[in-house]
Amino acid sequence: MIQSLNFKKNSGGRGFIKITIIIVGALVVLKYVYNVDIIGFLTQGRSKELLDQLYSLGAKGWEKYSDVIIKVWNYSLGFIKNLIAKVK
Repeated sequence: MIQSLNFKKNSGGRGFIKITIIIVGALVVLKYVYNVDIIGFLTQGRSKELLDQLYSLGAKGWEKYSDVIIKVWNYSLGFIKNLIAKVK
């Protein structure tokens, strides 16, 4: 009983640290790979420019990978439906 309480307490802290590391990593990738400085835009009040860059990045990605995204989405949806059908 005590071990399960300690596990729940520790797993919450690990989850927060993991999410923080993922967010910081994503910001670094956006900064150096795609030249999108989110922190700079937010601190300087240039949010419209940030949103424009994120939109153009998303539009370019959709042009290149829309077929792949749709196939992955349909596969994931089918997998979830099959999983739910097996549970019932």
